[in-house]
Amino acid sequence: MTTETHLHAEGSASWDMSDEGIHFIQQIVKNGDRTLETGAGSTTLAFLESGCDHTAVTPISSECDAIRAEAERRGLDTAKLNFEVGFSQDVLPRLDLKETLDVVLIDGGHGFPIPAVDWMYTAGMLKVGGVMMIDDVDLWTGQMIVDFLEAESGWQHMETLRGRTAAFKMTEPFVLHEWTKQPFVVAKSKWTQRKRKARNLAGLVAKGDIDQIKAKMANEKRLAEAAKDDY
Repeated sequence: MTTETHLHAEGSASWDMSDEGIHFIQQIVKNGDRTLETGAGSTTLAFLESGCDHTAVTPISSECDAIRAEAERRGLDTAKLNFEVGFSQDVLPRLDLKETLDVVLIDGGHGFPIPAVDWMYTAGMLKVGGVMMIDDVDLWTGQMIVDFLEAESGWQHMETLRGRTAAFKMTEPFVLHEWTKQPFVVAKSKWTQRKRKARNLAGLVAKGDIDQIKAKMANEKRLAEAAKDDY
């Protein structure tokens, strides 16, 4: 079991991952790995214990000071610890870490769309064979990433710890596809698309506008063909 350490809210709170999540990090991260997390706390210490080259992205500078102090108290080497102070949506786009990371943990902001933004930027930083962890998947903003990745090729769902922390292995180079090549998005969009098309068609039929119906159908076909290509 891990020992609770108050590293947040000026030392008055502990918003930490479960013991199982911490143990998972300790199991998969090896000395010399390159890792990154959005958020910071007991997980940062777990990464350090594994001897990796670690980056933590947090907007709260006092957390950085508290974590460094706790690391020194435990005798952990902080030479390979890099804090990027700022909101992840601002910091991640400027980091030059493409396909260099072995493990990523998404555990920063949980409000929409931050976890998805964090995933989008960090997925391109992972090596093939690297592990993507998403914490707090009991929140919809985390679970939607799990649902999306379970349907995608190139991602293997390893496990979900205590219904809270999901881990995926990336098995193919990351490509951000257009929606027509994203099975989860296609499945979620079928009903609403059909409703829209049926409503529009019914309106044209009611007007008896056959030429407009033909033009509409031709345009839908062109759009469908164009959407097959990725951005």
